[in-house]
Amino acid sequence: MSKLKGVFPPVVTIFKKNGEIDLEGNKKQADFLISKGVTGLAYLGTSGEFFSLSLEEKKFFIQEMIKHVNTRAKILVGVGSTNKNEVREFIKFLENYNIDAILLINPYFAVYDEISVEDYYNEIAKGTKLNIIIYNFPQLTGFNFSPDLVARLIKTNNNIVGIKDTTPDQSHLIDMLKVKETNKDFIVYCAFESQALGALVNGVEGFINATANFSPELTVGLWESYSVKNWENCSKFYIKMCDAMDIYKLSSPLLLACKEAVYQRVLKYDGGERKPSASLNIEKKEIVKKILKKIDLT
Repeated sequence: MSKLKGVFPPVVTIFKKNGEIDLEGNKKQADFLISKGVTGLAYLGTSGEFFSLSLEEKKFFIQEMIKHVNTRAKILVGVGSTNKNEVREFIKFLENYNIDAILLINPYFAVYDEISVEDYYNEIAKGTKLNIIIYNFPQLTGFNFSPDLVARLIKTNNNIVGIKDTTPDQSHLIDMLKVKETNKDFIVYCAFESQALGALVNGVEGFINATANFSPELTVGLWESYSVKNWENCSKFYIKMCDAMDIYKLSSPLLLACKEAVYQRVLKYDGGERKPSASLNIEKKEIVKKILKKIDLT
């Protein structure tokens, strides 16, 4: 699974002013990220607003983006839904395309117990040969994967190959590395920039962090600097990654401020949003501009 180690921005989905998918804008964002050296692109995660797209929109969108990326980068695809049949249908669709893994979040809104979550993952995993990355996001789902649960899942399913551990508790992220005792090739992905350097030191082998949408060279720079043990550059990139996190304070959900940074830095035009999401006001857009200037990506 070494091909799945590295930097995978959780790509935002660009919309037009009328709320429709802006295909050309999304293609331009993909080209930008690829040009900055990311390992791959993680589509239709939380930052990709999978929850606001219909299944047919997801199919159309990911089909077009796979065609556009054209093997220039690895591709991960989020298949999240509260409807299991919809998840299975989307997975069957994706099996016809050249993708590297799916991101599978546990059922949400209704908070299920560990037995139910384990059964769910076992059923989905046994129904496909695609690689599966567990998407753990307890703040939004109400359920937090334990290392023991993940170890059981990977013992039973050899196509569960990693986990994106989106939790502000860095000790949980580090504890998840114990799963490597069950499968040394299992990959743990870090989601929060403030955890990045400590995560690398402890053995984390990938990043799926939202600021990489507009500042990918910071995460890529840290990843590459750490690989050659250039500690001075590691420090520089890490500090700037933490500075970039200031953008998270500007919107709820935080993806909206990240997308505004993409509009300003990458697309150079004021894009739209899909309701109930709303664009940032003028004051917050100015703060985004200041953050981009502070991290100096000119």
